[in-house]
Formats: sequence, C-alpha cells, structure tokens
Amino acid sequence: MRCLIPALGMDRLSASRVAMPPPAARDVLELLKPVTWFPPIWAFLCGVVSSGVPLGDRRPFLVVGVLLTGPLVCGTSQAANDWFDRHVDAINEPLRPIPSGRIAGSWGLWIAIAGSLISAAVGAAMGPLVFAATGVALACAWAYSAPPFRFKASGIWGPAVVALTHEG
Repeated sequence: MRCLIPALGMDRLSASRVAMPPPAARDVLELLKPVTWFPPIWAFLCGVVSSGVPLGDRRPFLVVGVLLTGPLVCGTSQAANDWFDRHVDAINEPLRPIPSGRIAGSWGLWIAIAGSLISAAVGAAMGPLVFAATGVALACAWAYSAPPFRFKASGIWGPAVVALTHEG
C-alpha cells in the first residue's frame, strides 16, 4: 500500500481506521511501557539530589518532574516507537498492543501526538529551561523512530540519542 502521509507512516488501512473506538486504558498503559520509565526518572532524581538545592517548598516540582520524565516524555517516546515499528512488530511481536489490534487504526499515533503536546505543556508550566529540555527530549524521541531520521537504525546515533535523553 502506498503511504498517504509518508513522514507519519500512515497507509490507507491506518488512515481509514481513524474512527475506531478508543483503546482500553490497560492497553494504552502497556503501549507506554512503564518499565522503561525508571532510567529517566532516576536521572532526574539524581540531578535533583546533586544540585544541592533543598527541596523545601519545591516538592511539587519534584513530583511533576518525575511525571514529566517518566510517563509523559518516556511514555510518549515508547508510543511513537511502537507506532513506527508496527509493521516489524506484526511479525516479531504480534501480541503488542498495536499489531494485535488492541490499539487499532491511528490511535497509536494519536496517543504519541497527545503525549507530546501534554509533555510540552507541562514542561512550559515548569519554566523556560524545563520547556527547552522537554522540547529536546521530544524531538529526540520522534527522530529516534520516525523517518526521515530514524536514529535507531544507526549504531552511533541511536545509542547517543538514548543516552542523551534517558540519562542527560
């Protein structure tokens, strides 16, 4: 099938299923892969501790930072990655939410887009420096999996982007 929107990898079949019902929450959670959230959360917490700034009344910053680095940005990255790998996963890992049809049509793409917008909004609410860091992380998340960059295909750029965004 010919791609209608090549940069997003949407083919006719995917584009025609946009009106599919929303996926179950458990399937979305599986798509966001909570086990992968630990490294960026840990890096954020290490940064907080190593800054030497007392938490005091900044505990909400800590909580929001954990949510931003884990479920929001890292989860968004996982959704985008699974969307762009759906054809390969259909062969190698057919039980994942997108290839199995539990997240049908373009829902995987829309989840990744929504995660990006929410992440950017939260980053902006936390200040210009956090917004900039969030923007870099989201750009790397999309460029890692999406054409034309698809950094994951490189043995140099792929690991470098993961190191930057997970531990940077």
